Amino acid sequence: MFLGALSLAIVGLTLAGCEQKILATKELRAVGPLRIGVGNTPDPPGTGDNRLRVEVRNAEGEPLRGAAVDVVVSMAAMGTMPYMESRGKVREVRPGVYEARYGLSMIGEWDVDLAIHPREGAPVTAAYRLSTSVRGLAFVGGSAAGDSAAMPAAGDSVVAVGGAVVLSAERRQEFGVRTVAVTMRDLSRSVRASGRIAFDERRQGEITTKFGGYVRDLRVDFVGRPVRRGEVLFTAYSPELWSAQQEYLEAVRVARADTIPGLSATSRELAEAARRRLQLWDLSDSQIDAIAQRGRPLEAVPILAFLGGVVVEKNVVRGSAFQAGQMLYRIAATDPIWIIASVFQGDLPSIRVGTRARVLDPYLDERSRLGRVMFVPPAFESQTRTADVRIEVPNPRGELRPGAFVDVELDVSLGPKLAVERSAVIPTGERHVVFVDRGGGRLEPRQVRLGQRAGDYVEVLDGLVVGDVVVTSGNFLVAAESRLRSATQRR
Repeated sequence: MFLGALSLAIVGLTLAGCEQKILATKELRAVGPLRIGVGNTPDPPGTGDNRLRVEVRNAEGEPLRGAAVDVVVSMAAMGTMPYMESRGKVREVRPGVYEARYGLSMIGEWDVDLAIHPREGAPVTAAYRLSTSVRGLAFVGGSAAGDSAAMPAAGDSVVAVGGAVVLSAERRQEFGVRTVAVTMRDLSRSVRASGRIAFDERRQGEITTKFGGYVRDLRVDFVGRPVRRGEVLFTAYSPELWSAQQEYLEAVRVARADTIPGLSATSRELAEAARRRLQLWDLSDSQIDAIAQRGRPLEAVPILAFLGGVVVEKNVVRGSAFQAGQMLYRIAATDPIWIIASVFQGDLPSIRVGTRARVLDPYLDERSRLGRVMFVPPAFESQTRTADVRIEVPNPRGELRPGAFVDVELDVSLGPKLAVERSAVIPTGERHVVFVDRGGGRLEPRQVRLGQRAGDYVEVLDGLVVGDVVVTSGNFLVAAESRLRSATQRR
């Protein structure tokens, strides 16, 4: 029994020693007022679960007890590969020694970011590089809050965690780095579309008659001829209209001659009924009065235009016979005119009735005209995936001619949005990245989700908040420096 217990004790001590050896930290390095050492199990790390041991001592060499330690293991986005991150679950295993359990989703080079928050004093950060093919962790840099000694020397640059880069003031000036704070802006953008000129469908009319007859004198005799409201289009002879005029004249004669009180009222009612019949056949009051004054019917009754515009269709010639209800002319007004703008699917949601529009015709001396959207269709054209937005534009001189093509610019207001300059955004395949100035010369890449573009600005839906300071000039050089230094340090 004694020998068995002794054997078990020896095995236990051996395993404990192996465990301590596996998790032993590397040499302690001074970072700010602290001394920090790190070690990983397994070493080198592999995909799946891993353990990182962090040993922290104060300036006197004593273990730093009860600190809050954050461990973030990350890999920057590259091409179509997304940004990956694993946050360690940290516990203090013995005084001044902290163990973080984390996972790696793939082999490769990873950034390890430590943040140590003592119970008293300023927090300290340290950055390392971790490789699944190389033993140990490579120290990259670190500093305490407000530690100017951790700034790189003039002309130097240091890569920090996640592809971040720390640049000296001289290096920033050399790169031409310019930063701007992120704010809310009233954004507006211009939607460009191709448009064609068309007649206003609300200001068109057909000339018909309510009686049949024959064309005698054709005054408006070709398509495209401008006409005025009330102008004579043609004169017509109609047997029906001739009989109706005779009946009206006879009723008027009887009403004037009848002096018997009871019968005179009836005669006047018959004359009014005959007059009303002529009015319903679209004869004007002046024409009917002229007939009564002449005392005989009109053989050639003038047919008038009830609206002004241009003739777009004509179905009669001199001598033509026509029936009641037959379309003889179609007339369309030219002022105002419609612009039918073909708007793509992605631009249509921001367009509303009343949106301002500029119509550009390169062939006119007057380079642009202003109009407003008066109709947004509820459906798209299935073949072109565009919607025909109707814009009403004044056309007093008739220079905008239906059938012609013009360019259209729609001024779309997006309202207040969180936005950055477009120059601040670096496209990386399917994703977009900006560099955020974290102070102390540290420029950190951050993935953002973008919304609508408006001129020199772009809406930010996720990734930034008001007050963040982003790089708007020199950011491509910063990104190149980050990748270059990162590759050098991996070697």
